[in-house]
Amino acid sequence: MTRTQVCQLLGVAPKSLYLWERSGKVRPPRRDRRGWRQYSDADVKALRALLGREETEPAPRRGRRALDGLSARNQLRGTVVAIRGRDVLSEVVLRLGDGQEITAVITRRSVEQLGLRRGREAVAVIKSTEVMIFR
Repeated sequence: MTRTQVCQLLGVAPKSLYLWERSGKVRPPRRDRRGWRQYSDADVKALRALLGREETEPAPRRGRRALDGLSARNQLRGTVVAIRGRDVLSEVVLRLGDGQEITAVITRRSVEQLGLRRGREAVAVIKSTEVMIFR
């Protein structure tokens, strides 16, 4: 599997994988002839163990829908842990699979249209300096 596939499967950011490898928490995967990381089933099993997930635990939902053709490559799936603000703008906090949190400020109307609420899965889309929320 590629790094992107592993990140999507486990719901973690690529930077997290890099930092875990660098700190020795997991062994670095083998690389193909281009130097790209190639994760084996054993590598994925070790990452699941690091995250405290059972191998038989279902992977997080990966439905992409409208994001398939989106040019923004930094799409981080997480769970809404907080929505603050009741006026025009709301602060939405997503917790990623590795425990990191990312915050976006969006309109209250967008929160309602996306059906965002605590405990629901959503995707943070990062393009340049903008962070958008998609569900």
